[in-house]
Amino acid sequence: MERDLVISSQLINIEKVRSFLDEIFNESCLNRNYFNRVFLGISEAVSNSIVHGNKNDRSKKVFISFLYQDDKLIITVRDEGVGFSIDDVIDPTLPENRKKENGRGLFLIQQIADEVFFFDEGKKIQILYSLV
Repeated sequence: MERDLVISSQLINIEKVRSFLDEIFNESCLNRNYFNRVFLGISEAVSNSIVHGNKNDRSKKVFISFLYQDDKLIITVRDEGVGFSIDDVIDPTLPENRKKENGRGLFLIQQIADEVFFFDEGKKIQILYSLV
């Protein structure tokens, strides 16, 4: 099953992502025990796309695709920003970064997902979850 969602760059639209993911879980009869973990990763990626990628520009879109096959859920989130280099992202586990209020989103995604890939100069992230 493959589905797509396009939202404008407003954090309130993360609720649309949650509803859409809920529909996917229901239609595909996916184990609900995975829902919160998957939603946490998607919401972090979408938030990053809205705030850091599209700079909260409501005229810019965030494109989200869901592909479920062979017990794997592959989520792709793409924004219309200028991108970034993963090498420039700070390590939130270092002592000097532990008290900073931001900078944990990508780290969190990498901890809870089975695999994470970056494409198109950081404008696109692909998150893979094995649902078995």
